[in-house]
Amino acid sequence: MKEFERQIIRDLLEMSELGSIVLSETADNEVVEFNGAGYFLTVKDSMLPKHRIVLDRPDIRGKLGGIDVGYVAFVEGSELMLECYSYDQEILPKHRDQEFVQDAT
Repeated sequence: MKEFERQIIRDLLEMSELGSIVLSETADNEVVEFNGAGYFLTVKDSMLPKHRIVLDRPDIRGKLGGIDVGYVAFVEGSELMLECYSYDQEILPKHRDQEFVQDAT
């Protein structure tokens, strides 16, 4: 997990009923899948609830490698799935390796 993704997850958790949860730092429980318009980062952690929760606050938007993106997360089945989505451009693995600059809110 990239440090900017870790911070985004912290921010999303903090604004939800899951604010006290701290995810494990281990990378062996992470899966990243690209779908062209974005990517999904899925993390398993027994501290996460089994019921579905949508984490969409705060509104996190910015530029990832120069591409306008937004982030939202979903929790279900003791997994957290962070979704990075673009508005009209393809996101490739190389973009995830670049800097994320969050828009001022």
